[in-house]
Amino acid sequence: MTGVFVVVDGPSGVGKTTVAALLTRLLASEGWPVHPTKEPTNSELGRTARHGTDEYRGLALACLVTADRYHHLETEIRPALKAGKIVVCDRYLPTSLVLQRLDGVESDYIWRLNRYADRPDLTIILTGDPTRSRTRAAERGIHSRFHRGGPEAGRQERDLYVQVAEELIGVGFRVHLHDVGEQFPDQVAAALLAEVRRVLAGASQTPTVDADLINES
Repeated sequence: MTGVFVVVDGPSGVGKTTVAALLTRLLASEGWPVHPTKEPTNSELGRTARHGTDEYRGLALACLVTADRYHHLETEIRPALKAGKIVVCDRYLPTSLVLQRLDGVESDYIWRLNRYADRPDLTIILTGDPTRSRTRAAERGIHSRFHRGGPEAGRQERDLYVQVAEELIGVGFRVHLHDVGEQFPDQVAAALLAEVRRVLAGASQTPTVDADLINES
């Protein structure tokens, strides 16, 4: 069996870490071999990227984040895929395309940095109410300058994720854009499980996007 690479991404505080963990459990309960992981990683590179956002900015931070990604792919993601596992990754390329862009790095440069990064079989992007997301992020604890700012900053981040979803679809990525709305995390995870099952079944590669979300952007 060839492994399947699934990414769960979205704005700070939208609930992606909780949902990714629930999705992992649901897949495991069905008997699938699952490997959960996240970015930035727990490696020295990843810890520096996660906690060094006040010290590193712009191109320097973009390169640091990408270096962590390539190390992550080489040491963890690719071996797990080779072993036939479903890799569920909390944050990946969409985070770079949003946060590094907010940090003043041009989109073309971000793409060039990541041109050797593996393409996921499914990229899930969660969105939600910016006020609620920013409140959750603050309650959880701020460890990055990207998490600061009120609802307006959250709205800008959310809108960029919707734009990035379109951008990824435009270059052939399979993307599922999901607005969590008033759903509980277990409801979101159940909806995403259906999307992952389609990938596992070898379903059509047609992207599934909420048109209303695209129009709102």
